[in-house]
Amino acid sequence: MRASHVVAFSLAVPLLAAAPAAAVMGGTRSYSADLHAINHGGSGSVQLMQHGTTLEVDLRASGLDDGIHIAHIHGIRQAESECPGMNRDADHNGLIDILEGLPDYGPVLRTLSNGLNDRGTSLAYTRTFKLIDNGDAIASLGRLDQYAIVVHGVDLNGDGQANNPDVQGDGPGDPDDNEISMPSLCGVIVSR
Repeated sequence: MRASHVVAFSLAVPLLAAAPAAAVMGGTRSYSADLHAINHGGSGSVQLMQHGTTLEVDLRASGLDDGIHIAHIHGIRQAESECPGMNRDADHNGLIDILEGLPDYGPVLRTLSNGLNDRGTSLAYTRTFKLIDNGDAIASLGRLDQYAIVVHGVDLNGDGQANNPDVQGDGPGDPDDNEISMPSLCGVIVSR
């Protein structure tokens, strides 16, 4: 092989490898997730539009326990996120707590709610993001159809509110009695 061909080839390989990332950066991709109950009731849907370095999210949910409902994109890059089934109920209390669901949906990547739009028995909001929770650009997530969306907040003590981080009064850190972090809805993100 002549030297000029070797140089041209060695320059072309990194450019070809970067092509998929560039396509995400400049293009628009549409995604959605149907939200289904994990614990108790409720349902919803999420529409996501990834425009290069920004992400627009439209979340709608109803039938939730009254209270706080923090929503997140969960996942591990290049791994398929799923929603947990009752087989994840390791302590057999009839609930899938946040730690029991973690092997299926993965850690939090982006918080979708803002502390003002996450209360009540239904949710309806649209937000635009440029960064994920660790400060990386939205584009660093790559394709969103490898992640899941989880909406948290379940009334565990029957007082009509999903707002108590320590229902049993045994101190913080017990995921079994944290109404705020208890997963309520989950949906796998798919391409549209």
